[in-house]
Amino acid sequence: MAFYSEIVEAYDVIFPLNEAQLAFVEEACNGALESTTILDIGCGTGSLSIAMARRSARVRGFDFDEEMLCKAEEKRPQALDLKFQQGDMRRVGEYFQPAVFDVSLCFGNTLVHLQSLQEVEGTIKAAANRLKKGGKLLIQIVNYDRIIQNNVQSLPTITKDNYSFVRNYHHRDDGKVDFETILTSPQSQIKNSVPLLMIKREELLQIMNLYFSDLKCYGGFNRTEWSESSFHLVVEAVKQG
Repeated sequence: MAFYSEIVEAYDVIFPLNEAQLAFVEEACNGALESTTILDIGCGTGSLSIAMARRSARVRGFDFDEEMLCKAEEKRPQALDLKFQQGDMRRVGEYFQPAVFDVSLCFGNTLVHLQSLQEVEGTIKAAANRLKKGGKLLIQIVNYDRIIQNNVQSLPTITKDNYSFVRNYHHRDDGKVDFETILTSPQSQIKNSVPLLMIKREELLQIMNLYFSDLKCYGGFNRTEWSESSFHLVVEAVKQG
Protein backbone atom coordinates (compact mmCIF):
# COMPACT_ATOMS: atom_id res chain seq x y z
CA MET A 1 0.00 0.00 0.00
CA ALA A 2 1.10 3.58 -0.61
CA PHE A 3 1.55 4.23 3.11
CA TYR A 4 4.51 1.85 3.32
CA SER A 5 5.83 2.34 -0.20
CA GLU A 6 6.40 6.01 0.55
CA ILE A 7 8.43 5.39 3.72
CA VAL A 8 10.33 2.29 2.57
CA GLU A 9 13.70 4.04 2.33
CA ALA A 10 13.45 5.19 5.94
CA TYR A 11 11.81 2.06 7.31
CA ASP A 12 14.92 0.20 8.48
CA VAL A 13 16.17 3.32 10.24
CA ILE A 14 12.86 3.94 12.02
CA PHE A 15 12.15 0.26 12.70
CA PRO A 16 15.44 -1.67 12.88
CA LEU A 17 15.57 -5.33 13.81
CA ASN A 18 13.94 -5.79 17.22
CA GLU A 19 16.10 -8.31 19.06
CA ALA A 20 13.26 -8.82 21.57
CA GLN A 21 11.08 -10.15 18.76
CA LEU A 22 13.76 -12.64 17.76
CA ALA A 23 14.21 -13.77 21.37
CA PHE A 24 10.43 -14.15 21.76
CA VAL A 25 10.23 -16.43 18.71
CA GLU A 26 13.21 -18.47 19.89
CA GLU A 27 11.65 -19.04 23.30
CA ALA A 28 8.36 -20.05 21.64
CA CYS A 29 10.43 -22.64 19.74
CA ASN A 30 11.99 -24.07 22.90
CA GLY A 31 15.13 -21.99 22.56
CA ALA A 32 16.28 -22.96 19.07
CA LEU A 33 15.14 -22.15 15.54
CA GLU A 34 17.25 -24.72 13.71
CA SER A 35 15.13 -26.65 11.13
CA THR A 36 11.97 -24.81 12.26
CA THR A 37 9.64 -23.80 9.43
CA ILE A 38 8.29 -20.27 9.91
CA LEU A 39 5.74 -18.15 8.05
CA ASP A 40 6.30 -14.43 8.65
CA ILE A 41 3.06 -12.62 7.73
CA GLY A 42 3.67 -8.92 7.22
CA CYS A 43 7.44 -9.32 7.00
CA GLY A 44 8.04 -5.75 5.78
CA THR A 45 11.65 -5.24 4.71
CA GLY A 46 12.53 -8.69 6.00
CA SER A 47 14.82 -7.91 8.94
CA LEU A 48 13.23 -10.44 11.31
CA SER A 49 12.85 -13.07 8.57
CA ILE A 50 16.54 -12.77 7.74
CA ALA A 51 17.54 -12.95 11.41
CA MET A 52 15.48 -16.11 11.91
CA ALA A 53 16.93 -17.69 8.77
CA ARG A 54 20.42 -16.88 10.05
CA ARG A 55 19.51 -19.07 13.04
CA SER A 56 18.93 -21.95 10.57
CA ALA A 57 15.14 -21.66 10.37
CA ARG A 58 13.33 -22.25 7.06
CA VAL A 59 11.49 -18.96 6.58
CA ARG A 60 8.86 -17.74 4.15
CA GLY A 61 8.31 -14.00 4.39
CA PHE A 62 5.00 -12.62 3.17
CA ASP A 63 3.88 -9.04 2.70
CA PHE A 64 1.39 -6.97 0.73
CA ASP A 65 3.72 -4.14 -0.25
CA GLU A 66 5.97 -4.78 -3.24
CA GLU A 67 8.37 -1.93 -2.43
CA MET A 68 8.98 -3.35 1.03
CA LEU A 69 9.66 -6.77 -0.45
CA CYS A 70 12.08 -5.30 -2.98
CA LYS A 71 14.04 -3.89 -0.07
CA ALA A 72 13.88 -7.29 1.65
CA GLU A 73 15.27 -8.98 -1.47
CA GLU A 74 18.15 -6.49 -1.58
CA LYS A 75 19.07 -7.47 1.98
CA ARG A 76 18.55 -11.24 1.66
CA PRO A 77 21.70 -13.38 1.93
CA GLN A 78 21.61 -15.95 -0.86
CA ALA A 79 22.76 -18.90 1.24
CA LEU A 80 19.74 -18.89 3.58
CA ASP A 81 16.60 -21.03 3.29
CA LEU A 82 14.50 -17.89 2.93
CA LYS A 83 11.98 -16.77 0.32
CA PHE A 84 9.84 -13.64 0.11
CA GLN A 85 6.42 -13.50 -1.51
CA GLN A 86 3.93 -10.72 -2.21
CA GLY A 87 0.24 -11.14 -1.50
CA ASP A 88 -2.84 -10.30 0.55
CA MET A 89 -2.89 -11.83 4.04
CA ARG A 90 -6.62 -12.46 3.64
CA ARG A 91 -5.63 -14.99 0.95
CA VAL A 92 -2.73 -16.63 2.77
CA GLY A 93 -4.46 -19.98 2.36
CA GLU A 94 -4.09 -19.69 -1.42
CA TYR A 95 -0.35 -19.14 -1.33
CA PHE A 96 0.90 -21.84 1.06
CA GLN A 97 0.13 -25.53 1.52
CA PRO A 98 -1.73 -26.75 4.64
CA ALA A 99 0.14 -28.10 7.67
CA VAL A 100 3.67 -27.19 6.57
CA PHE A 101 4.77 -24.62 9.18
CA ASP A 102 5.84 -25.04 12.78
CA VAL A 103 5.28 -21.36 13.53
CA SER A 104 3.30 -18.56 11.93
CA LEU A 105 3.86 -15.04 13.18
CA CYS A 106 2.23 -11.69 12.50
CA PHE A 107 4.06 -8.82 14.20
CA GLY A 108 4.34 -5.09 13.63
CA ASN A 109 0.65 -4.27 14.21
CA THR A 110 -0.05 -5.90 10.84
CA LEU A 111 -3.32 -7.65 11.67
CA VAL A 112 -5.21 -4.40 12.30
CA HIS A 113 -4.85 -3.39 8.65
CA LEU A 114 -7.76 -5.75 7.98
CA GLN A 115 -11.15 -4.12 7.63
CA SER A 116 -13.38 -6.22 9.90
CA LEU A 117 -13.38 -8.89 12.59
CA GLN A 118 -14.71 -11.28 9.94
CA GLU A 119 -11.56 -10.71 7.91
CA VAL A 120 -9.47 -11.18 11.04
CA GLU A 121 -11.14 -14.53 11.71
CA GLY A 122 -10.66 -15.65 8.12
CA THR A 123 -6.98 -14.78 8.22
CA ILE A 124 -6.40 -16.48 11.58
CA LYS A 125 -8.25 -19.59 10.39
CA ALA A 126 -6.08 -19.73 7.27
CA ALA A 127 -2.93 -19.25 9.34
CA ALA A 128 -4.03 -22.07 11.63
CA ASN A 129 -4.54 -24.37 8.68
CA ARG A 130 -0.98 -23.66 7.45
CA LEU A 131 0.39 -24.95 10.78
CA LYS A 132 1.29 -28.48 11.71
CA LYS A 133 -0.44 -30.07 14.68
CA GLY A 134 0.92 -28.41 17.79
CA GLY A 135 2.26 -25.49 15.76
CA LYS A 136 2.19 -21.98 17.17
CA LEU A 137 0.69 -18.69 16.06
CA LEU A 138 2.38 -15.56 17.41
CA ILE A 139 0.62 -12.20 17.08
CA GLN A 140 1.55 -8.68 18.16
CA ILE A 141 -0.61 -5.58 17.87
CA VAL A 142 -0.87 -2.30 19.72
CA ASN A 143 -2.94 -2.62 22.90
CA TYR A 144 -6.17 -1.06 21.63
CA ASP A 145 -7.88 -1.55 25.00
CA ARG A 146 -5.57 1.21 26.24
CA ILE A 147 -6.05 3.32 23.11
CA ILE A 148 -9.85 3.17 23.42
CA GLN A 149 -10.17 3.49 27.19
CA ASN A 150 -7.78 6.46 27.44
CA ASN A 151 -8.73 8.04 24.11
CA VAL A 152 -5.06 8.01 23.15
CA GLN A 153 -4.39 10.59 20.45
CA SER A 154 -0.79 9.77 19.56
CA LEU A 155 2.10 7.36 19.94
CA PRO A 156 5.60 8.54 20.91
CA THR A 157 7.45 10.27 18.07
CA ILE A 158 10.40 8.25 16.77
CA THR A 159 13.55 10.28 16.16
CA LYS A 160 16.53 8.43 14.66
CA ASP A 161 19.46 9.70 12.61
CA ASN A 162 18.00 12.40 10.36
CA TYR A 163 14.42 11.13 10.53
CA SER A 164 11.45 12.14 12.66
CA PHE A 165 8.32 9.97 12.56
CA VAL A 166 5.22 11.52 14.13
CA ARG A 167 2.29 9.16 14.79
CA ASN A 168 -1.19 10.46 15.58
CA TYR A 169 -4.56 8.77 16.02
CA HIS A 170 -7.83 10.22 14.81
CA HIS A 171 -10.63 8.22 16.45
CA ARG A 172 -13.67 7.32 14.37
CA ASP A 173 -17.12 6.09 15.38
CA ASP A 174 -16.95 2.84 13.39
CA GLY A 175 -14.43 0.92 15.53
CA LYS A 176 -11.46 2.17 13.54
CA VAL A 177 -8.82 4.82 13.94
CA ASP A 178 -7.05 6.84 11.25
CA PHE A 179 -3.33 6.40 11.79
CA GLU A 180 -1.91 9.72 10.63
CA THR A 181 1.86 10.01 10.24
CA ILE A 182 4.43 12.62 9.30
CA LEU A 183 7.87 11.42 8.22
CA THR A 184 10.40 14.25 8.12
CA SER A 185 13.94 14.08 6.74
CA PRO A 186 16.34 16.84 5.64
CA GLN A 187 15.11 16.35 2.08
CA SER A 188 11.36 15.98 2.45
CA GLN A 189 8.23 15.62 4.55
CA ILE A 190 5.75 12.82 3.85
CA LYS A 191 2.26 12.89 5.35
CA ASN A 192 0.03 9.86 5.24
CA SER A 193 -3.06 8.29 6.78
CA VAL A 194 -4.27 4.70 6.94
CA PRO A 195 -7.36 3.30 8.72
CA LEU A 196 -6.71 0.65 11.37
CA LEU A 197 -9.15 -1.73 13.03
CA MET A 198 -9.00 -1.31 16.81
CA ILE A 199 -9.08 -4.96 17.89
CA LYS A 200 -9.58 -5.40 21.61
CA ARG A 201 -7.98 -8.24 23.56
CA GLU A 202 -11.20 -10.15 24.21
CA GLU A 203 -12.24 -9.87 20.56
CA LEU A 204 -8.93 -11.33 19.40
CA LEU A 205 -8.94 -14.11 21.98
CA GLN A 206 -12.52 -15.05 21.15
CA ILE A 207 -11.49 -15.61 17.53
CA MET A 208 -8.25 -17.41 18.34
CA ASN A 209 -10.00 -19.76 20.79
CA LEU A 210 -11.87 -21.23 17.82
CA TYR A 211 -8.66 -22.64 16.35
CA PHE A 212 -6.05 -22.60 19.09
CA SER A 213 -5.54 -23.72 22.67
CA ASP A 214 -3.22 -22.69 25.49
CA LEU A 215 -3.43 -18.99 24.68
CA LYS A 216 -0.99 -16.74 26.52
CA CYS A 217 -1.17 -12.94 26.52
CA TYR A 218 1.74 -10.63 27.20
CA GLY A 219 2.25 -6.88 27.41
CA GLY A 220 5.42 -7.05 25.31
CA PHE A 221 7.99 -9.32 23.73
CA ASN A 222 9.72 -9.60 27.12
CA ARG A 223 6.72 -11.69 28.23
CA THR A 224 5.56 -9.31 30.92
CA GLU A 225 1.99 -9.81 32.10
CA TRP A 226 -0.59 -8.02 29.94
CA SER A 227 -2.71 -5.30 31.50
CA GLU A 228 -5.00 -2.62 30.15
CA SER A 229 -2.12 -0.16 30.46
CA SER A 230 0.33 -2.27 28.41
CA PHE A 231 1.63 -0.71 25.22
CA HIS A 232 1.42 -3.98 23.27
CA LEU A 233 -0.74 -7.07 23.11
CA VAL A 234 1.33 -10.13 22.26
CA VAL A 235 -0.40 -13.53 21.96
CA GLU A 236 1.16 -16.99 21.77
CA ALA A 237 -1.21 -19.83 20.88
CA VAL A 238 -0.93 -23.56 20.13
CA LYS A 239 -2.87 -25.17 17.29
CA GLN A 240 -5.55 -27.57 18.44
CA GLY A 241 -5.08 -31.21 17.55
